[in-house]
Amino acid sequence: MAVAEVFGGRPELERVEAVADVENKASQRVLEKAGFRREGVLRKYYVLKGRTRDAFMFSRLSTDTD
Repeated sequence: MAVAEVFGGRPELERVEAVADVENKASQRVLEKAGFRREGVLRKYYVLKGRTRDAFMFSRLSTDTD
């Protein structure tokens, strides 16, 4: 289901968020192609293999156009 369709089925929903590791360019591209906008960096957001990792926060609003 496309993200835009989620808003149509849930009129009370105004925002969808996603995060992607700052080094994962492929995931970032997928989110951008789906209409998400990069908002900022979440520093030391999660731990992976014993290391803290930064992540980009992406969002899509119900008012965003493709």
